[in-house]
Amino acid sequence: MRALVTGATGCLGRALVEELSLHGWNLRTTARTPADLPDFMAADLVTSDLRPILKGVDVVFHCAALSSAWGSEAEFIAANVTATRRLLQAAEDAGAMRFVFASTPSLYADGTDRLDVAENAPLPARCVTPYAHSKRLAERMVLAADGGMRCNAIRPRAIYGRHDRSLLPRLFQAMRRGMVPMIGGGHALIDVTHRRDAARAMILAASGPGGRVWNVTSGRAFAFRDLVEIAGRRSGLRFRSPRIPYSLAMSLATTAETMARWRGGAEPALTRQAVASLGRSLTLDITAARRDLGYKPLVGFEEGLQECFA
Repeated sequence: MRALVTGATGCLGRALVEELSLHGWNLRTTARTPADLPDFMAADLVTSDLRPILKGVDVVFHCAALSSAWGSEAEFIAANVTATRRLLQAAEDAGAMRFVFASTPSLYADGTDRLDVAENAPLPARCVTPYAHSKRLAERMVLAADGGMRCNAIRPRAIYGRHDRSLLPRLFQAMRRGMVPMIGGGHALIDVTHRRDAARAMILAASGPGGRVWNVTSGRAFAFRDLVEIAGRRSGLRFRSPRIPYSLAMSLATTAETMARWRGGAEPALTRQAVASLGRSLTLDITAARRDLGYKPLVGFEEGLQECFA
């Protein structure tokens, strides 16, 4: 089987390359930035001719995305919707048999606490961020394309580990600045997923029943304050953790975003997405992934955290 991994230079993409290589898959990899990866072909999924990278490919693992707390709606639509549409069409034209999409549980977020959310839980009428909206559109498109080419998706929660450029780097940056705010007291429950567990789930989803989406996590939820305590203890950094009411944090983030746009668009230290993600509980039910795919999380947070300091 020959697989294409998009976004191969990212945290999930690199983990997939490692896992697939261990199991003897024939690989092709792609990303916008050149990298020393198997059969690498640089491409912009929004503008490049995709036929060369899809030639001879049996399975597509689509990890490439604009995943950020900051950006314009147009940027998210281009990177996450237009790119996915073009890749789906190119994969189908090339005769690929399977397509697996890395979606996001941000689709569930509605500004309230949501616990043990299953895949069939109602989604909010309006997504809370442009990122979530773009991924929701892309996921819907992927699942609707299921047919001759089997199309599936996973919703991995808070991927971390080596090559992570989002979750833990942002947390450690705040620690180095000397302060990690405890929004709502830091009581919000958060699932996390080690990159290797997320990669294994992608591979399992390639053999799952078509037109389906599965939640993926480590199987254990942490209060944000406990995650910070564990990471802080491992990093050795000293910082304060003042408690900030959720409503005040959201107001501060709104003001910070307004000022950032006025000054030229650089991402502010606090965003509304960060407040919503860290100040409201969101945990996922992974019963379906266990049942349908035989998925079993193997890497706990304390163990997975160690590779971030290796």
